[in-house]
Amino acid sequence: MASIPAYRSGASLLNQMAATAVPVGAVAVWHLGQESVVLKGGGMTIYIDPYLSDSVNEVTNGQSPRKFASPLQPHEVTNADAVFITHDHLDHLDPWTLKDLAAASPQAAFVCPVHCIPMLTDIGIARERIHGVNAGQTHRVGALQFTPVAAKHEEFTVDADGNHAFLGYVFRLNGVTVYHAGDTIGFRELAEELEKQDIDIAMLPINGRDFARFAKGLVGNMDFREAVELGRHIGADLLVPLHYDLFEKNTENPAYFVDYIQRYYPQQKFKMLVPGERMLYLSERDE
Repeated sequence: MASIPAYRSGASLLNQMAATAVPVGAVAVWHLGQESVVLKGGGMTIYIDPYLSDSVNEVTNGQSPRKFASPLQPHEVTNADAVFITHDHLDHLDPWTLKDLAAASPQAAFVCPVHCIPMLTDIGIARERIHGVNAGQTHRVGALQFTPVAAKHEEFTVDADGNHAFLGYVFRLNGVTVYHAGDTIGFRELAEELEKQDIDIAMLPINGRDFARFAKGLVGNMDFREAVELGRHIGADLLVPLHYDLFEKNTENPAYFVDYIQRYYPQQKFKMLVPGERMLYLSERDE
């Protein structure tokens, strides 16, 4: 494992989360690497796709593929009110992370695609803590309102009951609307759905896809160009790239993302978060 330190980690990071006061109309954001994000606002702290372990190493019994250690260990996460899973790939639904996180945060609810419910119960998370959801349904957990959005991880995967295996989420929290795309390519129906949502922050994967990676079983996402164009189409105020930093064989140079914005949309706001960094975002939509 590369010894790249997180900006903030462990007790220091958790103390910062606890001490961060979030005014109405704002949300605090922490990036934990890959697509792992923490949002805080309205008295709630939510984790999205927490991948905090070295589970790939556990599975392969080989050297860790991570480029940096997780800013938090699963057993340290005592502050989760809700945990959202976008799909069942290991770097998004990680049993090693979720099992210890669930024990450390007994108050946390878990939200996931319907077909992921057995995966969570199999690791000992009580069924009453798990909320299986599908695209298009709007729900509320405490102060948080959220709507799952269908994603194409290159293609749609839908079961016989019409439940999507890959989801993104539109979160409405404390007066701010955040879209976390999960893993997806850009496509017309997604753009049409999101442009109705008045997105403040769009968190989008940029690692792309290609034949060579697909042949090795690495299903792809939108690239930096698609991510910027989707964010622009839906009118997002702030673009945040994800899914480019953790695994050496499935990364992207985020400078391409920055260069594309500077070339074509120089007034578009964006933020590249390093692992363990905090951002406080105040919505400007009603000002």
